Amino acid sequence: MISGFVISNIEGKIESQESLANQRFPKLNINLDKVSSSNNKLKVDYTFAADYLDGDNKDAKSVGYLKLGGTIEIIESKEKIGEIMKRWEEKHSLPVDLAEEIINGLNFRCSSAGTLLAYSIGLIPPLVISMTKVQEKE
Repeated sequence: MISGFVISNIEGKIESQESLANQRFPKLNINLDKVSSSNNKLKVDYTFAADYLDGDNKDAKSVGYLKLGGTIEIIESKEKIGEIMKRWEEKHSLPVDLAEEIINGLNFRCSSAGTLLAYSIGLIPPLVISMTKVQEKE
């Protein structure tokens, strides 16, 4: 269960003022950078990035970007945290139910905070409307 959510780093930049009128909805990326544990708490460091381009083809130019980073705190039993940490160390992945909870929480919070930043520098808000579903690789 997520017990804490911190956005500790926010960055936004316009790369091309001239291309703002041609910007497309951003390409969004969520990265789980680091997972660590202490007692019955799990800490997940993340980066949420929104990259804006002036087209959809592969030679599209960058219009700008938003980046938000921080930490999510999760409270679980010591046994469950042990299982999660073992999986992270072996596969660099989280259990599906936890991954979905984290990604959907990040989408909601970072989209909300990112919207304010995007408006202030002239970018399209990085809003994620739908819930994300995670599946194990077969």
